[in-house]
Amino acid sequence: MAAGKSLLLIIFLLSLSIVVCLIILAFDGLLWFDNPLNGHATALVAFTAIQVLILVLLFARPLIGIRVVFYWSLLYLIILLLNPLTGPMVGISIEAFALYLFGVTPIASTPQFSCPFLCPPFVITYDLLIIIQLVIVVAVLSIQRRVTKATQKS
Repeated sequence: MAAGKSLLLIIFLLSLSIVVCLIILAFDGLLWFDNPLNGHATALVAFTAIQVLILVLLFARPLIGIRVVFYWSLLYLIILLLNPLTGPMVGISIEAFALYLFGVTPIASTPQFSCPFLCPPFVITYDLLIIIQLVIVVAVLSIQRRVTKATQKS
């Protein structure tokens, strides 16, 4: 029963991650403006598609899906945490890019790009992606720990 609730939590969190990615893709004009220089928008489209495929896998083959979502979320978390290192690709220092990504120094719309809800959108979207991936990793580890304890008792 607890594993079923954990699976539902993982499905919910992965769905939330997809929604956050779609919000960023829809409302972050700076992401698209800089895409020719750094490919971040293209990468986010690919990451969103991967998450959708994993979500389908969680419904079709939950045991395999849980393993895949664990490794994906771990990899995605590392990518998100290292992303500020790509700031120099668009002429921004690593520190300034990190402050932007984490919503400390959001950017408003300019004549070159549109950010109707600031960029990053709603200021916290990047932070949410990091938190979601971290919680997914912890939830999967919790499931694995419970399964291991149950198999040791029998």
